[in-house]
Amino acid sequence: MLLHRTKKALAATAAVLALGLSTMPGTAPVQAINIGTIGTIAQAGAYYAQLNQQLSYLDNEGRDDYMKQIKEKYGVNNDYQANAMTERVMTRLSNAIAKTDPSILKKPYNYFVNNDTSFNAFCTIGHNMSVNIGLFEPLNYNENEVAFVLAHEMGHGQKNHAISGVKKRMPLDLLASIYGSGGGAAQLGAAILDQIGSAKLVTKPMEKEADVLGFQYAVAAGYNVGGGAALWQRFLDKEKSVQTSGIMELFNDHPTTVSRRDTYSADITKWSNNVVAVNKDTGMITIRKKDFYQPQDIPSMSGKERAYLIAGNLSAVYHNNAKPSSHDVYVDGNNILCVGQQQIMDLSPVQNPSEVTNTLKKLL
Repeated sequence: MLLHRTKKALAATAAVLALGLSTMPGTAPVQAINIGTIGTIAQAGAYYAQLNQQLSYLDNEGRDDYMKQIKEKYGVNNDYQANAMTERVMTRLSNAIAKTDPSILKKPYNYFVNNDTSFNAFCTIGHNMSVNIGLFEPLNYNENEVAFVLAHEMGHGQKNHAISGVKKRMPLDLLASIYGSGGGAAQLGAAILDQIGSAKLVTKPMEKEADVLGFQYAVAAGYNVGGGAALWQRFLDKEKSVQTSGIMELFNDHPTTVSRRDTYSADITKWSNNVVAVNKDTGMITIRKKDFYQPQDIPSMSGKERAYLIAGNLSAVYHNNAKPSSHDVYVDGNNILCVGQQQIMDLSPVQNPSEVTNTLKKLL
């Protein structure tokens, strides 16, 4: 049964890790212990002991109850396409993670699509995740890009960033408010949820680590290597029209979005053993520094976004030092340009498909 939150608890810092989009603002100094307010240092220590105990409860045996609390706060959205995609992505990511980190099998993720129409997703304590319905339409329900968002959140979850943030940054006066009034895990959970996305509990190293892990998880699950770069390029293309929330709102600045896109673009090149690259200014895709194709804008996405997805597919061809030849290039029955078993791009929106096909053959 949920306990009532005090007004002070409602105004307190939260501990949920959401999809951060920029460098951290200046970190607030750790709150000094006010003996007059808290009582004694021993009392403060007792509060932190209670905090550790109740965080452990929310992270383990109480995590399903906490998930119910999250659903009550945000509401459950029943959009079929969004829920089906979330189910597919989470299943694939979880299976991929389990191959290198079997701990996920002991605590599989709880997840749902909520009613918030802003662009965001978050992972909190207990491997509890929620995806805003507002995430899907701006990404045009592109599964490769959605996968990179959720993989990033699972990076936070696998490294227990939410708990680390609470332990390091939870204000003493909030603990006094909760525990001094006899509050317990439910009230702590409510306080955590009350300010989802507070930058006070998220660090720049946490965000970078989640990005690195997110790339590893998404690629291991079989998603397009270029999905991360395409995601951030799309955000750049639409940043003025996309409503954000939480840490997305706090970290929504152009320079950092560019940096994130460029980092993921560099990952494409590394994955291809330095064969494939994308010019960030023009969108030209190169193979061994020779021009291959510069996609044009189409109604559903910009040419640059297309470039990162096409380059991601090409990168998969050259991974593990594969040496394809012109004989491996063909167009299948669905007008998809392929190299061996790897699909590269849809030729339907291309003005001169035979020219693109022949160029690829020459470069191979």
